[in-house]
Amino acid sequence: MEKVTIKKRQIIQVEGTGKEKNQAFANALNQIHNRVLKEKNDVIIRIEPLDIQVVKAEQETFTERFLFLFLPRTRTDYRVLLDVEVEITLIEMETIQFVEKRVTDPNGLPLPFAKKKREYKEVH
Repeated sequence: MEKVTIKKRQIIQVEGTGKEKNQAFANALNQIHNRVLKEKNDVIIRIEPLDIQVVKAEQETFTERFLFLFLPRTRTDYRVLLDVEVEITLIEMETIQFVEKRVTDPNGLPLPFAKKKREYKEVH
């Protein structure tokens, strides 16, 4: 058998938001898998992050009030933009040679009367 797995490196840019700093990072890192699957039509075996660089990290703070006047409280949202270098182990479908075999339908029902009519028409 020949080796079919290939390793490729790729940089993916992801963005995440959250009420806390670690939620924003977790949200961004959870998007890596879906982004890789959208870009590739191959069978993905493993996605391993190698390096993470923070492109942008923002903190948005605002004061929220009930009925525009009562109970003021400060709310904070965090947003991060990351460049993640990943190593993807995959099987490229273009390199796999499939052998075509013709078989009868395993779920089909044999119809003996339909076969006889077809043979009768072919003879006459």
